[in-house]
Amino acid sequence: MSSIPEPTAPTVSTTASAGRPPESVIIRPWPKIVFLYPTFVVATIFWLLTWLGISSENGVSTQAIGNTFMLVLLLNLLVFSFDFSRIKSITIVVSVIAVVLLVLWLNTKIELVGYLGRVFGGIDIRVNAHFFGFLSAGLGFLLLVVFVNSRFHYYEVNAREILHHHGYLGDVQRWSTEGLEMNKEIYDVVEFLLLRSGRLIFQPATTKKAIVLDNVANVNRIEKQVNDLLSVVAVRLNQQPGPG
Repeated sequence: MSSIPEPTAPTVSTTASAGRPPESVIIRPWPKIVFLYPTFVVATIFWLLTWLGISSENGVSTQAIGNTFMLVLLLNLLVFSFDFSRIKSITIVVSVIAVVLLVLWLNTKIELVGYLGRVFGGIDIRVNAHFFGFLSAGLGFLLLVVFVNSRFHYYEVNAREILHHHGYLGDVQRWSTEGLEMNKEIYDVVEFLLLRSGRLIFQPATTKKAIVLDNVANVNRIEKQVNDLLSVVAVRLNQQPGPG
């Protein structure tokens, strides 16, 4: 007489293998200097153009290179000036559109566009290859130091706890994920456009002090990975077979 195998408690192994959420999620908060990478890239390109003489061969004037670099630098520094919230960003865009329309309307009365063209066309900022090379090397060194430091200062979220790895000797601080609350904030639109970055806030049940991680790159992807990891753990806990 054959015996019928007893049903076993369902598991999430097939679901986990299909989606395969990570066993742990690494989160690296970055300092604000990483948002200067557009200036670093432009300085490096312009250094190569001026050092190799490619700009002069292609008819690109040193005035155009200097003016373009200064414009990129000033726009890049806006990231450090203030936070571009959604409402503030919309207000700035609407204000710029309004100013452009006003200038075009005034141009029908007086020759304003031509005058502004002559004013901005008279700006002649000249920067040589040594400046671009020094700035590119300096920013590159700082970004490299930040990258190396991020290998020793980061957070790790696994099924049981949050670990804060810090210090070059491997110091670790731990919080339990039981009853953990997580919030995401995208408080600066420009920073989000540059690195898809935002803020993650963890509130462990074992402490009243929140863990605030600023400038987390790809914050939406990191949030999804943490949610998937913790949701799979919750399902496994809820599907534990009861006492026989």
